[in-house]
Amino acid sequence: MHWTSSAYPPNAFNRSNIAPWVDARTLDTRTTAIPVQGRFEPVHDPAVCPDGAALGGYLYLGLSVGAVVAEGILRGQDIPPDLIIRKRLLTGKSLTQLVLDDDIDIAILDGQRNLIRLGQDASLTACTWRDYGQTRRTATDILTNTPTAQGLRYECRHGRNELALMLIDGRTVPALTVVQSAPLDIDGWARDAVTASLLDDFDLTLG
Repeated sequence: MHWTSSAYPPNAFNRSNIAPWVDARTLDTRTTAIPVQGRFEPVHDPAVCPDGAALGGYLYLGLSVGAVVAEGILRGQDIPPDLIIRKRLLTGKSLTQLVLDDDIDIAILDGQRNLIRLGQDASLTACTWRDYGQTRRTATDILTNTPTAQGLRYECRHGRNELALMLIDGRTVPALTVVQSAPLDIDGWARDAVTASLLDDFDLTLG
């Protein structure tokens, strides 16, 4: 999922707008805005992660429509008592189907055994924005210590049965081909796919 009005194509990596690293665990939201950083994007601050900048840019992708719904629509939203998701949440967004042209190696952050092997637990993918500074450092450390990896696979916090990727382009750039793309705020295959996922995967309806 991406913003329809974006000047960048949906398969473009974010290389020039890496969010600054912020430790938000004790941040007072009454006086300070919530940081814009996401859960796993590489830390480019050499004082925090000396080798992080070499990982380059990043791109988040859902491995299913359910993952896209979880992270692109339901993320940060309170589920209403009537279980109806308002159509306004789709405004300005598009759904894109991408194909990864070649096989790549990725670090696996989903599943109990994989997390234990990395010395982690489910909080890595289930924590809130307050701990994103720590999850970013962890992801950056995992990638810098896994030189063949071109990204991470993880469980979506807002859809625990769904998986997503964060790919990096600082090594060999993963080639992604756009198959189709369509806005969600008009009728068509994209809205139909999201509507079906809301019902089948989350027991929610669009209204």
